[in-house]
Amino acid sequence: MSAEARTPLDGTRTVRAETPASARSVGLRRWRGARLWLALVALAVVAGLFYALTTTGADRVPLSPRNPAPDGAMAVAEVLGRHGVGVAVPGSLDAAVDAARDPAGATVLLHDPAAILNDAQLERLAAASRRVVLIRPGFDQLRPFSDAIRPAGVVPEDAASPSVASCDAPVAAEAPAASAGGTMYTGGAGCFAHARAGAPAHSLAVDGTTTVLGNPAFLENARVLDHGHAALALWTLGAEPTLVWYQPTVADLVSEGPPASPFELLPSWFGPAAAWLMFVGLVAILWRSRRDGPLVAEPLPVVVPSAETAEGRARLYQDARAVEAAAASLRSASLTRIAAHLRLGQHVTADGVIATLAKSGCRPESELRRLLHPADVTTENRLVAWANELHTLEQEIGIP
Repeated sequence: MSAEARTPLDGTRTVRAETPASARSVGLRRWRGARLWLALVALAVVAGLFYALTTTGADRVPLSPRNPAPDGAMAVAEVLGRHGVGVAVPGSLDAAVDAARDPAGATVLLHDPAAILNDAQLERLAAASRRVVLIRPGFDQLRPFSDAIRPAGVVPEDAASPSVASCDAPVAAEAPAASAGGTMYTGGAGCFAHARAGAPAHSLAVDGTTTVLGNPAFLENARVLDHGHAALALWTLGAEPTLVWYQPTVADLVSEGPPASPFELLPSWFGPAAAWLMFVGLVAILWRSRRDGPLVAEPLPVVVPSAETAEGRARLYQDARAVEAAAASLRSASLTRIAAHLRLGQHVTADGVIATLAKSGCRPESELRRLLHPADVTTENRLVAWANELHTLEQEIGIP
């Protein structure tokens, strides 16, 4: 039995049961529609498995004492451990404050490039610390720890031309040179000046028990062996038995006051604009969803006049500016009608049609060959004129 649905002229519709062949075609169609999504899901699963198998879980935070990558500081932490300095890595501000109050003495290293700690938290850490090493601190981070040191801008780092200590601090004897550049500071006892920053600005500054390092390359794994970086790290970080290596995280953020409502963050004109858009949308829905009348059943199948089909095809040719394609279609249709009128059969060629017309004395063969093998139909105006010539030829030989 066929699985077709027949629609009689009265508009009723009869659907018969699908055959196995029809069910297979439906299944293939659904498979073609879903295979892209299945491929995307499979790709996501494979990517997740690859990430899970290749991720080692190692610390990747820059300048972290547990990070073995080039931008980490595991090498410095291991060297300090070999010299008897215990490295503590607190996970919160409370733990850092407790570790800084070690009776045996502790140095606090603060690396907060995202400026997570607020003024109150910085003052609390400063009150609990005996010695502090700040890595690239900003103005707000410096204020609780030192009144003399201030930022003086940033100059490009230059590893090829190291900076000379040129200071009276004890570190000058241990580390006579270091990588040049970075964040520069003024005030305090400064070392490692840069020519482009001016004479008073240095990448290392000391004010009492506060030491400021403006270039993180002094501690990075990839460059700790360059110049005098290793000696500089031991001098600045190994003065006490314990080093508290503190890097604040988002868990240390303190919200001030209740959280803001999302609507409070919107501009004042958002409410009236949203109400107006909702009104306009409702009007558009009512306008587009109106019905002009009840549905009318139309007999099937619908007969489309051939003239409408021809006109639609002609408009497609016109929109695409396909002059050559339209000329080929007109020539083929004209040759078919002429051959049928002359009863030349279905397998006659264009040359055969031209020879038969020439023998009938209709027109000279050269003129017929020019007309039925056009070479100058390249514009729309020429196409219209040539089509009229073909129509005139057909009328001459008696085609209605």
